[in-house]
Amino acid sequence: MDRIKFFQDTIIDILKDNAAYYKGTTNPLNLLVISDKENNHFQLLMQGWRDKDYTFQCLIHLDIINEKIWIQWNNTACEIEIELLKKGVAADEIVLGLKSPEFRTYTDFAVA
Repeated sequence: MDRIKFFQDTIIDILKDNAAYYKGTTNPLNLLVISDKENNHFQLLMQGWRDKDYTFQCLIHLDIINEKIWIQWNNTACEIEIELLKKGVAADEIVLGLKSPEFRTYTDFAVA
């Protein structure tokens, strides 16, 4: 169970780092770090008004499923899998969920 807490804390740190990066740009939108630790769902959302246009967008979505971190969505320049590796998550604990199961077999990461 300690590994799950480590995963949760690591994911939240990465999401906060990404939110801080976008807040440091000229981006007028809100960056929301959403963490559902009970169900192991984590997101970085961008929301707000830019002139007359409203934006609501999921930038990053990660889940913890079967003791692995699943990268479900990444609409940023950040290579989430590399950030996870740098923070001590093993490659076989990361699933590229946004890639097809067939593609995953050609990566250095977990298939599922």
